[in-house]
Amino acid sequence: MDPRVLRSLWPIFAAETREQLQTIGTAVLGLEQGTAEQAAEQLTALKREVHSLKGSAASLGLSDIEQLVHAIEDGLARCSPGHVPPPGLVDSTLRSLSAIEAALNRGDAGEPPTIEGLAGLLAGLGRGGFVPPAETKTRVSAHFRRDGLQTLEKLESALGRLCSPGLEDRPGAVWEAVGLAELLKAAANTAGITAVESLASSIRAGFARMEEAGVGASVAASDIAGALVQLRGSLEALAEETAPEPASAPVEPEVTARSAAGRRQPDMDRAVRVSVRTLDSLALQVEQLAAGRAQQLRRAEAHRELMEQTNHALLQLERAAQQLALSGNGGGALESLRAGVGQVRGVQKRLLQLSKDTHREGEQLALVAQVVRDDLRDLRMVPASQMLEPLKRTVRELAARLGKDVELVLAGGDVRIDRRIVDVLKDPLQHLVRNALDHGLESTSERVAAGKSPRGMLSVRVEPRGTRLAVVVEDDGAGLSPENVRATAVRRGLLGEAEAAKLTDMQAARLIFEPGFSTREQVTETSGRGVGLDVVQSTATRLQGAVDVSFVPGEGTRFTIDLPLILAGALGLLVRAGTSVVAIPSDAVERVLRLMPGDVGTVAGHVVARVEDEQLPFHALSSSIHMPRLPLAIESGKPQTAMVLALGGVRAVFAIDAVVGQQEIVVRSLGPHLRGVAHLAGAAVLDDGSVVPVLNAPELLRVAAAPVVLRAATETRRPHILVCDDALTTRFAIKSLLEIAGYSVVTAGDGQEALGILERTPCQLVVSDWQMPRLDGIGLTRRIRAHPKLSNIPVILCTSLDSPQERAAGLEAGADGYLVKREVERGKLLDLVRQLLPTSV
Repeated sequence: MDPRVLRSLWPIFAAETREQLQTIGTAVLGLEQGTAEQAAEQLTALKREVHSLKGSAASLGLSDIEQLVHAIEDGLARCSPGHVPPPGLVDSTLRSLSAIEAALNRGDAGEPPTIEGLAGLLAGLGRGGFVPPAETKTRVSAHFRRDGLQTLEKLESALGRLCSPGLEDRPGAVWEAVGLAELLKAAANTAGITAVESLASSIRAGFARMEEAGVGASVAASDIAGALVQLRGSLEALAEETAPEPASAPVEPEVTARSAAGRRQPDMDRAVRVSVRTLDSLALQVEQLAAGRAQQLRRAEAHRELMEQTNHALLQLERAAQQLALSGNGGGALESLRAGVGQVRGVQKRLLQLSKDTHREGEQLALVAQVVRDDLRDLRMVPASQMLEPLKRTVRELAARLGKDVELVLAGGDVRIDRRIVDVLKDPLQHLVRNALDHGLESTSERVAAGKSPRGMLSVRVEPRGTRLAVVVEDDGAGLSPENVRATAVRRGLLGEAEAAKLTDMQAARLIFEPGFSTREQVTETSGRGVGLDVVQSTATRLQGAVDVSFVPGEGTRFTIDLPLILAGALGLLVRAGTSVVAIPSDAVERVLRLMPGDVGTVAGHVVARVEDEQLPFHALSSSIHMPRLPLAIESGKPQTAMVLALGGVRAVFAIDAVVGQQEIVVRSLGPHLRGVAHLAGAAVLDDGSVVPVLNAPELLRVAAAPVVLRAATETRRPHILVCDDALTTRFAIKSLLEIAGYSVVTAGDGQEALGILERTPCQLVVSDWQMPRLDGIGLTRRIRAHPKLSNIPVILCTSLDSPQERAAGLEAGADGYLVKREVERGKLLDLVRQLLPTSV
C-alpha cells in the first residue's frame, strides 16, 4: 500500500485493532470457563472478531500482522465447540496478541509495524508460514467464492443506494462501499486470485469517485456496473475449478465492513470514530464559548449599571426643566430641553428592551453551551474495563512464569472515566499488578505453610467517589515490611540509619515510591530495576491525583490511586497567596477556616496546625509555590485564613491571604517549557480574561506531608551525576543503572547541552559518550577542565571506540576514566564511579 495512504489510515486502524485485541484476549481466556453452550457461543464470536482483524490487516498490506492473525484463526479452527481449548493454544494466542500490540506501538512511533520473533510465534500456533498447502487450495477457493458472492451482493446494493435520489449520508455510503471493495481485494490477494483482485481494485476506485453527485458520479456508476458484471462471472467461474464443499464444513464469518454489520442491527446506536485531537479542539471551543458567556454576563451587569446612571441623569434633567418652567425664564431653551429628554427616554426604553432580548438569548446560548459541554464530556468517557481487561493477560502470563497460583478479581469495569486517564494509567496499573504478583503474593508452598489458601487473591477495582474515583489494587500476600524498607533505604543511601529509625511505619512504607527504590537484591526479568512504583507516583501526580499504600503484616497490601473523574474542566477555588491569585481544584479543598494563634505550633521541630484535635503539617502556600510571601497574620498574633487540602488520605494545612472566589475553570497545559514545574497543573482563563496558574494539589500535599529528614536526605546525600549521550537508549540504560545504585541522574543529548546543565545544576561526576553532534565527548572534557568552576568534576568517557590511540586521546583530554560500552554491563562503570566518588554510597 502507498505509505501516504497507510499513514492516513493508521490512526483508525490502530485504534480499532487495539479494541479487537482486547476483545480477542478476553474471549480466549473466557473459553476456559463457563458452560459448554457459552463456550460455543464465545468461540463463534471470537472467530468472527479474528477474521475481521485479519481482513483489516490484509487491506493495509501489513503482512506480519496478517500472517500471525491467520495462524490464530487456524488454531481456533481446531477447537471443538463446547470443549476447553488446550492451554498451549491459549498461551500462544496471548503471546501473539502481545506481539501485535508491540507492533502497533512501533507503528505509532512512525516505525514499520513488524512483529519480532514472527517465526517462533507462528510455530507456537502450529504454522510454519502463511502459504496455504496445496491440498487446501480447493477449500480456500470454495470459501472465497461463497464469501465473494456475498460481498458482491452488498456492493450491488451499495451502488443502487448511491444512484437513488435523496440519499442523506452519501459520504458514509461511499466509505462503506470502498471498505467492502478493499476487503474483497485483500481476500483475493490472500487466495491468489489475481483477476478478482484487479476487478475489486477498479470497483474501489469507482466508488471513491462517487462521493460528490454529478456527471462524474454517473460515469463512475456506469464503470462500476460493468465491473460488477465481470466480477460475478469471475466468481461463478471458480465453481468449475473447485469441488462441492462438504455439507458439514463450518461456516466462516462474513467478510463485511463494520458499518454494514451495524445496519443489520437497527436497535443499536450508530457509532463513528473521532480523533482525540478533534475532541480536544471541540472541547476547547466549547470552553471558550462558556467563557465568552461568562464575559457577556459581566458586560450585561456593567450595562445595567450604566442604564441606572442614565436614568439618574435624566431625572436630574427633568427636575432642572421643571425648575426652569416654574421660574418662567426658560423660553425656547426649555422646549428644546424637554424635547431632548423625551428623545433620550425613547432611546432608553429601546435599550432596555434590547437588553432584555440579549439576556434571554444569552440564557438560551448558555443552556446550549452546557448541553454541548456535557455531551463532549460524555464522548471522552469510556468504561474502565478498557484498562482492566488487559490485566487478565498480564496476570496469567506472569503468574505462570513465577509459578504462582493466582485468582484475579476485577470490579468496576462499567465505571466511565476520562479516556485520557485510561490511556495514561494503563502502564502504571500494569506496574502495580506486576509488583503485587512478584513482591506481594507468596508462592504456593509459603502460603500453605502460613495457613493460607494455596491460591493467592489479587483484586483490582475502580470505585467512584463523587467527583473523583479510586483505583484500588489489593492482594492477600505477606504485606509490606517497614523494617525491610528502612534497611533498603539505608543501604541505597536514601537515608542514614538514625534518620530511618525516626520514620513511622507509614512514612517508611511511602519510601517505595522514591525513584530507584527496590527491595529486590538481584535484577530479574520482573523486578529489581528500581522502576515502577515511582512511575505510579509521578503519573498520579500528573493526572492531578495521588497514590497511597496501606498494609497489614501477613494479610496483604493495598495501593489506592485517587484521581479526578474528568480532566480539564473543574470547579476551582481562587485564592490570593502573597502577591498572586492562584486557582486550586475545589475537590482537593476539604475546608477553608480561620486559625487562631494558639492553633499553630511546632512538634519535633515541624510546624503544625491543630484542626479538630488533629495535628496537620502547616505551610504558607506562597512559600510552597515559590512566590513572594507577605507576612502571615498569625505572625502578629491575628487570625489566619487557611485551607485544608486532602487527597488519598493525606492532609495538610496551607496559609492563604484571602479567598477571591470560585468558578468553573478549564485547566490548560503550560507546554514543555514549564512541564518540570511540579506544583503547577496548568493555567486557566477567568471570566474577566485574566490568566491564573492552577496548582497541582497532590504535589503540594506530597511535599508538605513528606518527612523533613527524607526531603533533606534525598536532596543532599545523593550524589548528582550527569549522563551525556546522543543515543536515547544508551542514555537511559546508563541512567537506570546509576539510579538503581542510589545516584541522582540528569541527562543531556550532547556536549553543548551538558555544559549548560553543569553551569546551573551542581553535579559531582560526568559520564559522557565520545561521538556526539555539536560538541563531542573530547570537546566537553576539555571545556570542563578549562572552566574555572567545573574543572574539578571527574569525567568518565564511555564509548564504543576501543583503540589504544583513542583511549590515549581521551585520557590526554583530561578524562578520569575511559570505558568501552560493553564493559558497562559487567559492572565496571559502577566500580569506577565509586572510585571517583569515594564518599558516596
